[in-house]
Amino acid sequence: MAIALLIDTLLPRLLAASIQGTLLVTLVWALCRALPRLSPNARCWLWWLVALQLVVGLVWSNPVALPLLPAFEQLAMPVPPVEPMQAGAAGLAAFASGDPVQFAPEASTPWSWPLLVASIWLLGLVAMIARSLSGLRASRRLIRTAEPCSDRTLLQALVLAADAHGLRAAPDVRVSDAITSPQLIGPWHPVLLLPRGYGEALQADELDMALTHELVHLQRRDLWLGLLPALAQHLFWFHPLAHLAAREYGLAREGACDAAVLAGHEHGAREYAQLLLRLGIAPRPEAGLASASPDYTFLKRRLTMLKTTRPLSSAIALSTTLLVATVGVLPYRITNAATPPAPPAPLAPPAASTLPAPPAPPAPRAPALPPLPATPPAPSAPAPIDLPPTPTPALPAEPTAPPAPPAGVVNSSRGHVHTIRTRHDGDGEGALRGTFTLGKPGAESYVLIDPEHNVAVGSTDELAEARAAQRGNESLLWLRRGDARYVVRDADTIGRFREAFADVARLGERQGALGAEQGALGAEQGELGARQGEIGGRVADLALQAVRNGDDASRRTALAALEAESRALGAKLGTMSGQQVALAEQQSALARQQADAQARANRQARSLLDEAVSSGRAQRL
Repeated sequence: MAIALLIDTLLPRLLAASIQGTLLVTLVWALCRALPRLSPNARCWLWWLVALQLVVGLVWSNPVALPLLPAFEQLAMPVPPVEPMQAGAAGLAAFASGDPVQFAPEASTPWSWPLLVASIWLLGLVAMIARSLSGLRASRRLIRTAEPCSDRTLLQALVLAADAHGLRAAPDVRVSDAITSPQLIGPWHPVLLLPRGYGEALQADELDMALTHELVHLQRRDLWLGLLPALAQHLFWFHPLAHLAAREYGLAREGACDAAVLAGHEHGAREYAQLLLRLGIAPRPEAGLASASPDYTFLKRRLTMLKTTRPLSSAIALSTTLLVATVGVLPYRITNAATPPAPPAPLAPPAASTLPAPPAPPAPRAPALPPLPATPPAPSAPAPIDLPPTPTPALPAEPTAPPAPPAGVVNSSRGHVHTIRTRHDGDGEGALRGTFTLGKPGAESYVLIDPEHNVAVGSTDELAEARAAQRGNESLLWLRRGDARYVVRDADTIGRFREAFADVARLGERQGALGAEQGALGAEQGELGARQGEIGGRVADLALQAVRNGDDASRRTALAALEAESRALGAKLGTMSGQQVALAEQQSALARQQADAQARANRQARSLLDEAVSSGRAQRL
């Protein structure tokens, strides 16, 4: 169950979030390079937003659609395979009549690439969690072995500094021989760990700057905010840019605290840089923060950030952060643009080659038009024909509709397994109503015979076996595992089994109603297309008459009326095409819901069958 959910839901979201995260990392990196005077605090928030996007993209179920792809030029209607549909309908008809039916074997794929990828991702996640738990235990052990600080001067200075920074209380201070630089471990109950003799080793100003740095972390709630980048690192352990974003966030966070220390201290960056060099290099705790840098590159970049004495204005920094949060955090899905309604084709005079040949007059053969005289025409001769441009009747392509199944049958197929949902209004013997997945018998088959909704996963022979075990009109649950046959007549088990397939039945009814609506709309489109064809024939007749007999006002009026009617029909057909697209999208959404509901129902059914067999409610035949 968990693997199926991971393959169907989480893997696509992991892929989509990874792609969008790559684009967002590129954007943030470009902004940091283009704005070198951007404050460390703004950089910290930008990289934190990258981690937020990765996590949101994994848990967000409805991405925002971006219609960036071109629209489809033609209406594409989902057409189920003809042969499996006919085979499924024929199988039901043969089963109702008692004739044997042969179905294609069910495809069996015990191993697949998605399963392999899901397993690797789970193993990596477990390894990351195990490493973090080990680091958390080490930090807790370090706190337990540390001693409470007894330096009253240091404690008093810490309380005064905490009050100046607006903190409710100063963190608990402990002294340890196992560390070489201050560490702030939390976030639930923050503890400030100091190396033994730390207060005596530093001068008063250096001690003040070091303690202020740690209190600024608490003031900014960095211990809590840092959980999100850590979570993104765990979930996207395979993505190198997720680790890069977490590292850049940590660097910007330390730079923001360094800038806050310098802003509120009377000494300059030189003295603070000397303090950072004295703190040196120390590993970062898994559950906290360290004043020292984790490596020399990190330390070098912290020292470089101290040179930025005039950062950009807070308005530019805030607008940049809001821009990235607006366009980069929400997950997106690139889709095709909406298909606009097809405009009516302009009417054009019919080609001469398409006109029907004029009938031969009964008199001796004569030219269809009188020959032009050698002399100029008399005033009474008819004027040259000047017809208005008449539209060529554009017959819209009729939407491809799925072949109509027998009355009351809704069929869907996947691979070689045919899932057929049937509805019968009659209550006579042999009437079918339910969901049937017919294929070659596997390791397990089950059949629910119930007046409300029959369910079967197996072959038609097993359906016949289940019906043979029925007593009268009772509800019955029949099960085959290997060569063993069981029957369950317990009302509670049958009711729970029926409830497991309630969503499947409900979605099947909705699909059938949508299919009927699509069929009715397609029939109306066909009638309008036939009407346009009739208009085209009349236009051709009027044009031929004008060529043969000359133009007059009545023909012009008739052509104008036909042109207006053809435009109205074209607009109506375009509207119907849009309705067909909307119905097709609803049908696709229902098909996805149907697949999910069927998978859930199958899992619940197997659990109920296991329970029935183990409890003895399933009687062996």
